[in-house]
Amino acid sequence: MSNSLSKEQAEKSIKWLNYNRQMVLDLYKNQYIAYNDQGIISHGENLQSVLDIADESGKNYLIYLVPPHSRSLQILPIYFRAVVSHDWQPNYSVKLKHHDREIDVTMLVDSGAEVSLISLKMGQDLGLSLADAESTLLAENVGGNVEYVLRNLEITIDEHTLLAPVAWLQNTIGTEQLLLGREVVFDKFNIEFRQAEEKIIFTWRND
Repeated sequence: MSNSLSKEQAEKSIKWLNYNRQMVLDLYKNQYIAYNDQGIISHGENLQSVLDIADESGKNYLIYLVPPHSRSLQILPIYFRAVVSHDWQPNYSVKLKHHDREIDVTMLVDSGAEVSLISLKMGQDLGLSLADAESTLLAENVGGNVEYVLRNLEITIDEHTLLAPVAWLQNTIGTEQLLLGREVVFDKFNIEFRQAEEKIIFTWRND
């Protein structure tokens, strides 16, 4: 299980990831990385091995599943090259939990996504599985149809835990980006994007 960072440490780590994103994309495509604001602690395609090595280091860290593409800006599933002057992604530190498996991950906060989304690989590594004879659902994207199933996962953001539906992809669509979507999450938080400061502020709604 990953060692949790404080909010300040997580913000510094996300900033490190944003500043070094191109290097990460170039060197670690389709791999998990355990990282903090000092750099990468461990990496590999097997999540448990990455967690074990990172835990042995005694350092606090986040997990990021590196997408296979190295475009400058990624909007699922369309990619644009060098069209932005401020190369920043609104990533945030989030804890995902399923049964006894919980992982501190890096997710892209996406107001355009109706529900949160995780890749086939991340779902498998969280211990998700299909029920016997379970039917998959279909969603349309620019590249065609993608298959998914919905699962309720515990999501912890800034020490607030909620249960939210997450679309678990059942095929590979050319991206491993984890998305934090609107359903439940945007009802529970007021979310402010401060791109100039490269910062996202989640404020818990008490109503």
